[in-house]
Amino acid sequence: MPRWFRMPVWWLLACLLQGCTATPVAPQWQVQGVQRIGHSAGQNAATYLQLGKFYQERGQLELAAGAYAASIALDPRQLGARNAQAVLDARQGRLEQAATALLALVRDYPEAAQPMNNLGYVYYLQGELAQASGMLGRAVARDGGTALARNNLQLVQAAQAMQAAPAVAAAPAALAGIKIINGNGIRGMAAQVRQRVREHGMAVSRLANQPGFRQAHSQILYAPGHARQADALRQVLAQQGPPVQLVAVASLGRGAGIRLILGHDQA
Repeated sequence: MPRWFRMPVWWLLACLLQGCTATPVAPQWQVQGVQRIGHSAGQNAATYLQLGKFYQERGQLELAAGAYAASIALDPRQLGARNAQAVLDARQGRLEQAATALLALVRDYPEAAQPMNNLGYVYYLQGELAQASGMLGRAVARDGGTALARNNLQLVQAAQAMQAAPAVAAAPAALAGIKIINGNGIRGMAAQVRQRVREHGMAVSRLANQPGFRQAHSQILYAPGHARQADALRQVLAQQGPPVQLVAVASLGRGAGIRLILGHDQA
């Protein structure tokens, strides 16, 4: 049993309170043996779920997975930690495992939009566009069409349209320069990624650092008209790292089309 499981829960809670407030795991997006934990005072599923989020926000993914496993051990049927662990698996490239876990959640919680949205996005990452579209459509219907589910559905629909479009379709839009932002503080990482991107014929306009280096998960932000180029960048990055989330935005500022923010999941 890991050492931190044996620590008093008041100590774990103190760690949570002394750090930044944990934020919900973004839907958007390893199998470990479930360990039995004694039900001593204060040790409950919600405590370990929050601890897992605390670790995940700081890029301590092994500790986050352990905390989620502890939460699931205490409440095997819950939605929260099961969903969080599946998202963690997906972010680390274990797409089949994530899809299996999320499909079970959709069956157990047929009215919950969050696992539907996450499963739809995992299907998209796997290239299963028809399944992704159907699942994301269900998510939109359940949650009233929140921005995240709608953006993911639009992304899938754009990919389906590109598959159906003939090769002689309209000329491609002008390529955007890619701005790479180091959000994890690892020295030289933005330059390394720039080299990888350039080797695939993509232009990088500039490099920058994110103040505080607190980006937990890498993201590709893209403005209207640049969805195809953003998806091509995502595929390049997936060759040597975990999947990167695509985020459609209304604008990235004058002359900007794509922004890649490197998070702690790229460490």
